Amino acid sequence: MIFGEEDDLPMGPQPPNPQPQQITLDTNTMETVYANFFALAGSPDEMVIYFGANSPLPGVTQPTIKVSHRLILLPPNAKRLLLALQHAVKAHEDRFGPIELPPQRRPDAPNR
Repeated sequence: MIFGEEDDLPMGPQPPNPQPQQITLDTNTMETVYANFFALAGSPDEMVIYFGANSPLPGVTQPTIKVSHRLILLPPNAKRLLLALQHAVKAHEDRFGPIELPPQRRPDAPNR
């Protein structure tokens, strides 16, 4: 599912029932990364998502998370991403069942 920029449409009168624009995705230089960690930051003009991988080691109480990618979005595009993810998660749960999240651990809770 691809969500495009609605703001890029030309101004002025539009023909009735315009045809959807065809988009070609070039994946020749695409990189695939695994992320089990994310952090959010932002300002009034942009939202930032940092992605990384946490590989916990036995006996290490303060692991180092390697942040590999940063995604910077305009707030309207962040909202489009939110809606797309909500739709994708609902479709996944409709097909495979509920996704259970573990309860949040308090920062002062002992490791078990």
